[in-house]
Amino acid sequence: MACLLMANCGCASERLYVKVIDDDGRPVTNAVVTVGAPPKTVFWGSNSQRNKGKSYNSQTDANGEAVVSFNCTAATFRWSVKADGCYPSNVFEERFKEFDEVVVPPAFTKVILHEHEKHGNVILYRKKNPQPMYAHSRENVVKSPIANGRYGFDLQVFDWVSPHGNGKIADFYYVRERPDETNATKRTIYDKSGFFQFRRGEPGFPNVGDVVGRIEFEEDCGAYVGKKNACENFPAVYHADPNGKYVRTYPIVITNCDKFGVWLCESPVIGEDEYMIMRSRVKRNEQGKISSVNYSKILGSFGLVYSINMKEAVFNPRPNDTNLEFDPNRNLYQGKKGRGMIP
Repeated sequence: MACLLMANCGCASERLYVKVIDDDGRPVTNAVVTVGAPPKTVFWGSNSQRNKGKSYNSQTDANGEAVVSFNCTAATFRWSVKADGCYPSNVFEERFKEFDEVVVPPAFTKVILHEHEKHGNVILYRKKNPQPMYAHSRENVVKSPIANGRYGFDLQVFDWVSPHGNGKIADFYYVRERPDETNATKRTIYDKSGFFQFRRGEPGFPNVGDVVGRIEFEEDCGAYVGKKNACENFPAVYHADPNGKYVRTYPIVITNCDKFGVWLCESPVIGEDEYMIMRSRVKRNEQGKISSVNYSKILGSFGLVYSINMKEAVFNPRPNDTNLEFDPNRNLYQGKKGRGMIP
């Protein structure tokens, strides 16, 4: 038991092995791997001691590999990776297995670990060509119209098109077609997320699978949906695909809100793990060829039932520029709320 105790009596006995590559699969040299061991209160009979949390660092070598040695006093620790010219990694949380075969007296609660090594692999996305754009986050609350109808939304101004807001050009349209306008717009006290909820089978409300709205686009415009990257600091793509399949209509349907299927609600357009690339403001020249187009991206979850709700939206104002790598330090939207932060 004495050798086990030494593992947590001040020496850096735990190790984290990390392999870091970029989005092209190349090793990232000189990336800083940081381990943060949380604080831990240790009880010794009637006395207690608060061990302060501490950070431990190591840099990757030419192969993109690093080893961080540290002392983990609480079994759980967090780590992350940063490198010049790259977007930061997520913050990962790990937990060592504790030595459950040893009976520790109640007065002595220092953690005793069963394992002392963890391994991790990280992809860092390089900063390639971040540009100034109009970016908005969900903090910028813009309520949706209540009545059934067709409403245009301007992603640059981030508002409904006149007469329902200050928008000038519609990048997409929200079409609301609820079967019973009075009942279907009623919100319940259980709704805290901006969605409309109601019990299954209530009179005047639609059923699971019913289409109650959609977003749609003008001719030559549209959108496609992709799965987010694992990196929260760069979850989508650098560029829109000019040759992608841009779909003109996305339905909004009734779906379950809970695992028991008691509460129903209107679905978001895209899920939490998805992003949407939009093509809008398409113009054609005298020969009928497309001469101008603008691209945007929206990070899910993206819904429109009560308000425009998404993690973030980015609009590139430069026609025919497919770049959607937004520079958070050069946001063209200068409002106090809703300023985007994700590239």
